Order: sequence, then structure tokens, then C-alpha cells
Amino acid sequence: MRIFFLLLAMLIAAAAPAHAANPDALWQIASGKCLPNSLASGDPAPCAMVDRERGFVILKDLVGAGQYLLIPTVRLSGIESRELLQPQSPNYWRHAWEQRGRVGAALGRPLEPAQLGLEINSAAARSQLQLHIHIDCMRRDVPGLLRAHRRDPLGKWMPFMLEGHRYWVMRLEADALQTQDPFKLAAARSEHAAAAMGAQSLLLTGARFDDGAEGFYLINMPVNFDRGEFGSAEVLLDHDCAIAR
Repeated sequence: MRIFFLLLAMLIAAAAPAHAANPDALWQIASGKCLPNSLASGDPAPCAMVDRERGFVILKDLVGAGQYLLIPTVRLSGIESRELLQPQSPNYWRHAWEQRGRVGAALGRPLEPAQLGLEINSAAARSQLQLHIHIDCMRRDVPGLLRAHRRDPLGKWMPFMLEGHRYWVMRLEADALQTQDPFKLAAARSEHAAAAMGAQSLLLTGARFDDGAEGFYLINMPVNFDRGEFGSAEVLLDHDCAIAR
């Protein structure tokens, strides 16, 4: 098993996209511009926000009318960073969800929780070498498809097939992010996931269940090279935000 995980890690590293002109661009913006500007003058530009106490910045992405990124102010390469699984690690997902209103504000209309998603790509599907969580609109058809899981047991991973691709989905209560971290939930899915976090991608979206209670769906799309899947749950987001129209 150790040999298998080592080979998987090598494959992911070899397959990681190299098309970004500057794979350190996000880190350079966050650490070299936003944070120093905030400290010097209180102006977080070019970021929309700098939270020094909790250790992240919010940056408007160049792609999409309403897409924002949460970027930690400490150097973390991505989902495979072992620091994310430490007991006292910041819950960047909770911080990102608190910033979801920025998407609707950019679009000029408020959005329902089920219309919004947070997402992080696998090591094989990203172009930047600094951890960042996408904050954007969900693809218009996905909330309806997820309703098939509205009665799933809370906190249990269940298989979810979409367009021939295999995902895993977990139903969570509304206050889940107060005590649970999606990175740790993904690592707990299996021994394989825990040992190969770089081969996972995650998406979190709001939900409303049959009893009227609100909550979340957490979706895990692992890398599967045999199917040509490089671990990008970002395909469930829509940077054009058709769901808002």
C-alpha cells in the first residue's frame, strides 16, 4: 500500500498543470501586495479584504463576474498540505462561506445558499502553487441533482454519479462548519484519501432539506487517471453564473 500511494503521488506531481505563466502569482499577490498594503495604509488592494487575525485574504478572480478566492496568508501549496489536517488548523472553509455574499453583491442580486459553492482542486488539476478556495455560483442543474441525497444519513459519505463520473457526497447540518473541517472530513473518508489528499478535490454548497432545515452538501471528486479525471470539482461551478439569471 505504501508503494501504491508513493506511485500515486508521483503520478499526480507529473500530471499537475504547468500551463500557468506564473504558478506563484496568487502567493505573490497575497503576500507581496495585499498584506503589505493593508499593514501600511489599511487598503488591502488589489485584494477585496485582508484578515490578518484569521490569516487569509479575499481576492476577486479575473475569471467570472462574481468569482472570489480565499487565499491563506501562510505558504500552503494546496489540498495536500499536511498542516491542514492538524487539530488547530484554521477552518478556511468556514471563513470562505462567511464571504459568500460577495458573489451576489458583484452580480447585483442576493443568491440562495444552494446557488453558491466553494471549491478546491486536486494537485493534478490546479495551476497555482498556493492553496486557494474558489467562491462562486453553482452550475444551474447541480442543486436539483443533489436533492436525490436530501435524505442521506448525516455525516456519511455516499456515492454520487454525474455525467459518468463518480463523486462522493456527504450531507451536513447547518452548523457543521462550526465544528467540522471539510479537509478533515475528506481525509476520514478512507485510508486511501487520507494518504493521498493531493488526489482529492472538494466542493461545498448550501442545501435545504425536506423538513425545511438548511445545511450543506460536501462533494469529493477524487483523481481517477483511468477515467481521465484529474480531480476538479470546479466543473460543478459556473463562472458565468447562469443560476443567478
